Amino acid sequence: MSFYKNVSLALIASTLSSCSITPQPIDAQSRLNIMLSDQTEIYSHQEPITQPLTFYDTLARALKYNFDHRLTMMEKVLQDSQLEVATLNMLPRLAVDAGYMGRQNELASSSTNVATGVQSLAPSTSQDTSRGVADLAFTWNLLDFGTSYFQAKQQADRILIAQERRRKVINNLVKEVLSAYWSTNIAERLLPQLIPVLTQAEEALKLSKAIGEDRLQPVVGILEYQRSLLRIIAQLKKLRADLNSAKPKLAGLINVPMNSNFVLAHPEQTPEAPVLKATPADLESMGLFFRPELREELYQERISRNEVWKELLKAMPGLTIPLSANWDSNSFLVYSTWMEASARTTFNLVNLVSAPKTWKTAETQVEVGKTRRKALSIAAVVQINIGYQQYLKALDGYQSASELSKIDQSLFKAISNNTEVDAGSELDRIYAATSALASQLEKEQSLADVYTALGNIYASIGLDPVTGIIEHVTVRALSVQLEKTLNRWYAGDLPKLPKISTTPSQGLIRG
Repeated sequence: MSFYKNVSLALIASTLSSCSITPQPIDAQSRLNIMLSDQTEIYSHQEPITQPLTFYDTLARALKYNFDHRLTMMEKVLQDSQLEVATLNMLPRLAVDAGYMGRQNELASSSTNVATGVQSLAPSTSQDTSRGVADLAFTWNLLDFGTSYFQAKQQADRILIAQERRRKVINNLVKEVLSAYWSTNIAERLLPQLIPVLTQAEEALKLSKAIGEDRLQPVVGILEYQRSLLRIIAQLKKLRADLNSAKPKLAGLINVPMNSNFVLAHPEQTPEAPVLKATPADLESMGLFFRPELREELYQERISRNEVWKELLKAMPGLTIPLSANWDSNSFLVYSTWMEASARTTFNLVNLVSAPKTWKTAETQVEVGKTRRKALSIAAVVQINIGYQQYLKALDGYQSASELSKIDQSLFKAISNNTEVDAGSELDRIYAATSALASQLEKEQSLADVYTALGNIYASIGLDPVTGIIEHVTVRALSVQLEKTLNRWYAGDLPKLPKISTTPSQGLIRG
């Protein structure tokens, strides 16, 4: 007996030890392999860049290859598959069950007379010691069907929420690409001119210090010259630092390696800043209609309403209708196969107590969603108005910078001509050249600020530059489509709101 006890204890101990789990960190070699694999896959399956990129080419590549956008598309696919699962859950249960049963001795029984307590029958059996059984059971539960139906409707709304989240990512991509593209474009065109001018300005600064030390010119004039030149040099260095960071940001947005040598298409002349024709009130209306976060809250409200219906169903009696085809190899049975059907109803009486509080909680969730949507609406209106004021500020800054650039360019030209005629001050010529370049950079940066402000407005409104599936569309075809859409926006032709129907929509009320 002790032997069997020891064996049993040993088996239990070995089973428990085999079930113990300890943390297993990923080793360094595995992490290295994953890193190398990711580095290869990140930039694979993309169309090569074979020509200078226009803004529309850049935006098209961002929409196709940016991983934030890819992630939202994958989440949409995931929600689609979960809807298929939720739809299948509405189907009745159809199960096949088969097995073998055996026992050590006969399943025998006898009977006893209730009145006398005397055994009335000899022990007998009606079942084989070993037998096979099988059944094909169809079960339909009305309560489960109703619950699965509303779960499927909730999942359908989650697909629409995933679409709205994808729209939000697209809105942000448009905003970020607008800013990064124009900053990179400025950098490619003007940074090559900046380096020699900065070198000359620093040499002029050294020369002016030498002149001041030798008292060759009035001290006040020299110091004022140095102060003005230092301010321009600091301005140029700041602009250079800002522009140098634009290309890596753009490379990340379009998903190309940071050290790639892609170039942008440069316009023959600086484009004029687009003029936004819509009023703040128009922008507010469009934002409250198109904004993806607000649409998401509408779908979330429908999900909450369907949750109310689900809780209501759980308080109802459940009706189950099983239907099965059975087989038993028991030799004592007259019929080894038979059909069986029944109907059962169950009612959880405890739900009568908990149901009112559960419904109230579900209804409160609906009201919370409505309040959250209103709060988001206020935030959207504020963001739109702030964006509009930033656009006006950027547009005014661009106009002022353009005028200043014209003056500095004319001044530099006049001083240069004067230098060629009478060999005027080299310091004045360098100062004028530095000021002219700084003004030109400021003008170009102001134009980029206008496009950035426009991108902020488009994102705060929730405008869609492209609709439909773009996975199988070429970069060039998508670029053409984006160019048509954005040119309409630049011209002031923004999407129109649908006409107000006299019959209110019941989409939200139906759930």
